[in-house]
Amino acid sequence: MRKAFLLGTGFAALCATTMSHPLRAATIDDVVARLDALERSNAKLARENAQLRDRVNHMGTPRAAATAVVPASPKGNPVLHAAVAPSPAPVPEHTVVSIGGAPLYSKAPGSNPFIDNTTVTLYGHVDLSGDIFNPGVYDQGTKFGVSSNLTYFGVRARHNLDPYGYPGWAAIAQFESLVEVAAVPTERAAFGTRDSFLGMESPWGTIKAGKADTPYKRATSKFDPFSATLGDYNSIMGNTGGDLRAEFDWRASHAIWYESPIWNGFQAAVMVSPGQNTARDNSDYALGDFNCPGTSSRGSGSGFPATSPPQGCTDGSYGNLYSASLTYNQAGFTGIAAYELHESTNRTGDEGAVLLTNGTTFTVPAGAVGIANEWAAKVGAGYKFNDMIGTLQLYGIYEVLRREHTVAAFNERARDGYFLSATQTVDKWDVSASWAHANASPGSPGTGTNNTYTVAAPAPAGTADFALNSVDSSADQYAIGVKYHFSPFVSWYMVGSYLRNGPGAHYCLGVSGHGYGVCGRDANNNVVAGNKAEAVTTGMTFDF
Repeated sequence: MRKAFLLGTGFAALCATTMSHPLRAATIDDVVARLDALERSNAKLARENAQLRDRVNHMGTPRAAATAVVPASPKGNPVLHAAVAPSPAPVPEHTVVSIGGAPLYSKAPGSNPFIDNTTVTLYGHVDLSGDIFNPGVYDQGTKFGVSSNLTYFGVRARHNLDPYGYPGWAAIAQFESLVEVAAVPTERAAFGTRDSFLGMESPWGTIKAGKADTPYKRATSKFDPFSATLGDYNSIMGNTGGDLRAEFDWRASHAIWYESPIWNGFQAAVMVSPGQNTARDNSDYALGDFNCPGTSSRGSGSGFPATSPPQGCTDGSYGNLYSASLTYNQAGFTGIAAYELHESTNRTGDEGAVLLTNGTTFTVPAGAVGIANEWAAKVGAGYKFNDMIGTLQLYGIYEVLRREHTVAAFNERARDGYFLSATQTVDKWDVSASWAHANASPGSPGTGTNNTYTVAAPAPAGTADFALNSVDSSADQYAIGVKYHFSPFVSWYMVGSYLRNGPGAHYCLGVSGHGYGVCGRDANNNVVAGNKAEAVTTGMTFDF
C-alpha cells in the first residue's frame, strides 16, 4: 500500500515537474529518494525535541530547590545574585551562580550540575556629587566640580562547611574595587584595591587575610553622617598633621585580622599588618607594594613622581601596624574604644633648611623629627531614641594622637580632637549636623611665609617672616546637611561645610572619602596655612 502510494505520488510529481519545467527531467527513483530523506529528517527532529524536553525538565529541578541566603556580613545593601541549597551528598567541585534568575553552571561536567552550598554575591555602591567650593586661598577663588565618592564594586563568596562535618564553619572571600565614575581611572581603581581578603568563619570568630579598613577606622565609621562628602569628619578626625590623608582612618595592606563573635552586645577586633620593608628606616616600598606605606595611591608621600621628595618614603611611611577595637551595641546605645600603633614612622622629609623670603634660613635640625612611633586612641558613644517627630541619633568621640621622641617645637603630629554629630529622622528625611575640633599641636616643622604660608599673596623680600610652630594650629570644621531616602537603596543629599584653620593649621575638606580634597594650596601646590575653606555639595547614592 505504501509503495503504491509513493508510486502514485511520484507520477504526479513527475507530471507536474514536466509541465512546469519542460527542459528538466526527473526519474521516479529521484522522487522516492527525496521523500524517504524527508521522512528520516522528520523522525530525527522528533527525537531531538524529546531529548530537549527531558533536559529542560532536568534543569528545572535544581532551580526549584535553590534557596537564596543572605551573606553573613553584607556590605552596603548588596542584592543576592546567587542561590544555595544544601546538597544531600555534597560534591565540592560544583558551583552554581544565577544571574537574573537563569542558572549559570560552572565546573559542572556533563548535564548533571549540583549546588554545593556556595553563595556568590555581586554588590556595589555608587555616589556621585556636584560641588561648589572655595579653598580660601589668594589665587584660587570659587570653583565647581563633579566627583565620584567612594564608589565601589565587589564580589563576595561564602562556602558553607556544615554539610562537610564542620558545623558553624564557612570559607569566605571578597574582591572589592574603587570605581572612578567621574574621574579617569588609574591604578587606584584597579580590581581589588579596596577591602579584599580570604578568610574562615567559625563559632569562635572570623580570621581574614588581605587588605581592609583597620578596626580603629571601623569603630566609628557610622558616627559620621557626612562620610565621603566635603563634610567628612576625616578633615580632622584621625588626621595628625592636616595632610590630604587621615593616617589613622586607614585601609591596611598585607594584613591579618580577627573579628570575634558578638557576646551580649560586645565585639572585639584585632589587626596586624607587617611592615615588610627592606629599609631599616622604612624609607622604601613594602615588599609586594609599589606605593609608600601609609599613603594613598599617587597621593601625598606616595613616592609617585611630582608628589613626594626625591629621597623616598619619608613622609609618613611606617613599619608594623597594630590596630584593635572593642564595640558595644545594645538597645540603641553604642560604645567604642579603639587603639592603633604605627611603628617607626619616617618623617625625615620634614627636616632640613628652608630659605625664607627675607633672606634668612629656617632650619629643622636632623633628628628633631626623625623616625618615631605614632599612635592614636579614641573613645566614643552614641544613643538613638524616639522623639516627638521621629528618631534622633547622637554621637560623640574624644581622640588622642601622639608622636613619640620628637622635639616639641617641630611636633605637629601630637594633639587631641573632638567630634559631635546629630541626625534627626523625619519620615524619609534625615537632617544632620556635625562639629570636629583639633587642639593645637606643640609645634610644626613648617616655615612661615616661605612662598605662600599665608592666606595673602607672598610677602615681598625683606618683610618679616614667621614660623608656623610659633602660632596657633587649632582648627574647627562645621557641617550641616539633609538626605532624602527614595528607598533603602537610593538617596539624595545636600551638605554644606566650613573649615576654619588657625594661623598655623592647614587641614583640608574631603579627606579620605571624597573624590578629591579642598586644601589650602596655591597654583604652585605650596601649602597655605590659616585658610578658611567653604563648600556645598549635592549628590545621589545608589546601593545594589
